[in-house]
Amino acid sequence: MANIKITTGQHVNVEQRMASVGDRIYAQILDTIFISIYFVIITTLVGMLASAAYFAKNTSFLAAILFLAYLPIVIYHPVSEFFFNGASPGKKILKLQVVKIDGSAPSLGDYLTRWAIFLIECLIMPGIALLCILFNKNGQRLGDLMAGTVVIKRDGYQKYYFDLSNFGYVNPGYKPYYPEAATLSMRQAEVIRQTLVNNNANRHYYIDLLSNTVRQHLRIPPLEGGNNEAFLNTILNDYRFYSSTIEI
Repeated sequence: MANIKITTGQHVNVEQRMASVGDRIYAQILDTIFISIYFVIITTLVGMLASAAYFAKNTSFLAAILFLAYLPIVIYHPVSEFFFNGASPGKKILKLQVVKIDGSAPSLGDYLTRWAIFLIECLIMPGIALLCILFNKNGQRLGDLMAGTVVIKRDGYQKYYFDLSNFGYVNPGYKPYYPEAATLSMRQAEVIRQTLVNNNANRHYYIDLLSNTVRQHLRIPPLEGGNNEAFLNTILNDYRFYSSTIEI
């Protein structure tokens, strides 16, 4: 199964497994089965209502019921994907998920775009979706291209690449100062980053407080010739250096 590299807004490259054509077809088959079961049940119930004398006389009311009853079939894909985090029931069973090309969650508008183009692909240009998936390097059909989405396989495989070239303040030839920074967790590094970008009135107070905490935690001396802000920047850059490739 091919992989796709997604670059997030935080300059992190995330390598994910791309959903195979077979998985996408199987997911569509499952969704079609679910829709067919719903269609049969609703058609049976609607037929019973239509035969009732009250609804036979109130055709406008019956039409409204028909519209509401069959509407879920039409909006099945965009609504289910929106509420189930990018996965229709068929996709969920096969551990597939629709995500933006940057790894973020698509908006309702993105799901609607995929769905609208899907109708065109199926009704007007049958087979074009399969051809696009096969010949597009990211496995995107026309709907995915229009919405900026991809379908990935959520099977526990993720590989994160922190490419130093993505950070303007960390040169490719950067030499780490504190080897102890490698022991920091991603959450601890994020706290340091948030403290450095914080612009409130107590910024310097929090920088001094966090610097002392980090030094005690890592058991390291202050930065020679630098203040606490320079110390935290050095720790953060050292962490990025040692975390240049993380696989989970």
